[in-house]
Amino acid sequence: MGPKTEELICILDQLAIVLESDGDTHWSFWMRKARALLLDSDYSGIDYLLSAYGGMGSLNDLILGQSYVDGVLSWNPGHVELNEKFIELRNNAEQLANAITRSQT
Repeated sequence: MGPKTEELICILDQLAIVLESDGDTHWSFWMRKARALLLDSDYSGIDYLLSAYGGMGSLNDLILGQSYVDGVLSWNPGHVELNEKFIELRNNAEQLANAITRSQT
């Protein structure tokens, strides 16, 4: 396992933690599954991770820190910082996954 893969595994763990901190289960499970595949040296985890990006309803569309109170959308405290961290991790994961894919061809 190369250093980029090790870094990606670490980022996927951080992504899952950030997502779980906001109550997300769908995408946090996705990150944990991709991480588990990579930990087993199963590089289908790269394709699995990259399939989360792009298209309607993708990871790119996710905004954290929102809740509904009496049917009205409200922002949770710290939502700006939470989304900044999420976007940074999400982008780093995609860039690393693409770099690993390019290095395999």
